[in-house]
Amino acid sequence: MLRPSPIHGARTTLSSPALPGENSQKGVRELKKYLSAFAVLVFAGLVVAATPKDRSKTFDVTAETIEGCSCPLFCTCYFGASADEHMCQFNNVYRFKAGSHYGDVDLSNQLLWMSGDLGGEWHHKPGPGMPGAWAVVTYDKRSTPAQKAALLEVAKTVFPVTWQKFSTREDTIEWHDEAKTSHAKMASGMAEISLDKESTLRPNKAVPVVVKNLQYWFTNSNDGFVLAYSTHHFDGEKKFSETKKNGFNITWNVKGDIKPASAKAAMLRP
Repeated sequence: MLRPSPIHGARTTLSSPALPGENSQKGVRELKKYLSAFAVLVFAGLVVAATPKDRSKTFDVTAETIEGCSCPLFCTCYFGASADEHMCQFNNVYRFKAGSHYGDVDLSNQLLWMSGDLGGEWHHKPGPGMPGAWAVVTYDKRSTPAQKAALLEVAKTVFPVTWQKFSTREDTIEWHDEAKTSHAKMASGMAEISLDKESTLRPNKAVPVVVKNLQYWFTNSNDGFVLAYSTHHFDGEKKFSETKKNGFNITWNVKGDIKPASAKAAMLRP
């Protein structure tokens, strides 16, 4: 149909109207294109999310602990500015649970013993790099060189302490943990520790005393401190012997990405 133009003598031609359904069909086609592209992006995202991290670049360790120190029960280092006696002489023995690994190194059932003295100065710089007096790390003789190296890296992560004196050695380590007692010793006789978990039970003698919601060093999580009285000694270059002092069992986890060697702080250094 033609209509007179506002300008005399001019005519305007109207475009043909779209056929019924033509615009809607075009819209559907465009929508399908967008949906297809979106689906590809979503799928790609799911694939990336579902792809596990390279095991060789991560660590995930869960360890059980038999621990005692020279502090009274419970260790004042956890709540005070420093140990009451300006020293905290300790024997900490760790057994790594099945599935624990550092990179490609399997740490299942590995044993590690740490003895030392935090000293009385660490509270001046709490946190990574805090100063400590001395420490000796004892590897189990059954550990491979790769496992020993991995265990030391775990120790650096959990205990980022700069020791005035630090050394490593190896021994045969025994570990026993039961409901009422825990016991670990070195075959050489250099160190031994026993925990009495029964003497701390009160008022319910059937339920252990457990401290929850308390950080254990630089771990990601723990299941609580099961309190006990410790009797332990160390007869290395430095010597100490403690009776009925602070002790506990604890199971903790630490995990993360392995940092390049150049980026690691010089902790636990000799």
